[in-house]
Amino acid sequence: MSTALRSLFHWKFAFYELLLPALRLLGPRRADAALGALGRAHARLWPPRRAALRAAIAEASEALDLGDRNPDEEWQALAAGACRFLARDYLLETRSDEEALGRFEVHGLDALRRAGDRGRGVLLVGSHFGAHIAGLHWIFRAGLPVRALVQRPPHVSPTLGRYFDDLQRPGAEDDLFLRRGLKPDAAVTILLRARRALREGRMVYLCGDIPWEGANTRAGRILGRKHRLLSIWTDLASLLDVPVFHVFCKHLPGGRYRLDLDEIGRVRHGEEDDALADYLKNLEGHIAASPDQAAAHLLWPCYHPAGCIPGDDASLTSTPRASRKHAVRNR
Repeated sequence: MSTALRSLFHWKFAFYELLLPALRLLGPRRADAALGALGRAHARLWPPRRAALRAAIAEASEALDLGDRNPDEEWQALAAGACRFLARDYLLETRSDEEALGRFEVHGLDALRRAGDRGRGVLLVGSHFGAHIAGLHWIFRAGLPVRALVQRPPHVSPTLGRYFDDLQRPGAEDDLFLRRGLKPDAAVTILLRARRALREGRMVYLCGDIPWEGANTRAGRILGRKHRLLSIWTDLASLLDVPVFHVFCKHLPGGRYRLDLDEIGRVRHGEEDDALADYLKNLEGHIAASPDQAAAHLLWPCYHPAGCIPGDDASLTSTPRASRKHAVRNR
């Protein structure tokens, strides 16, 4: 059977090519409600899924001290959130930019524009929390001068796909997409392109929570477990003296989104480890506040013992770090 034919019988074809386009016709509020109901129904009908969600909430509660929240309510919320997470930015495929952008509550945009207007470049450090692809959709669609230094995400809306095709064509000078197994010379080329983009005053978007093997990594803890994380953003920030913003996007009721652009400042040389620790503390704060939005960190294998640094105790009882404001300086 050919690859194309096999794909027709895969759940991703039904979900991305059939279900989500149909749900878009319902409008954002009803489409969002349908996704949540689908996620909860899937978990109720499939015991292994339900068990995985319960275990994930229990581990998060121990790692982050979620307090007296009802575990039954939390795993059901995570089930709904995981389905919304899978939908990526498909529900933002709208007829106009105004309709899509109008679904966002954006915090910190003025500070980001001021930083960009200085013409020195800006590093946007995102994650896999919440509606991260929807946040990337907003960043491109809002017309910011941005390039994405990430692995090109699959199964995105046609609109976001066109931005990727137009602005980061394969092999072009603006192609910053990462690929696992990159040869050293190709990796150096991408980093030089990113440096040039920043020096030209553009914004470069990266994810700071990617478990990675090889060079350009640093050790950090997520949910009490120690990982090697791709940390090239800390090196770019200190070497080029460009401002850093943490980017977090979460689902809101009714098919809306909240996008936070947190101004962090600049990273001094020698403070790269502290900058990573501060970022991870911010990420864990978002997870603790909204565990239903942390489908990737609570359910993906790469964030669990097999993806941890060998020899680490993988303790789930470590307490969050105290804030390290000395790691960055605002200007």
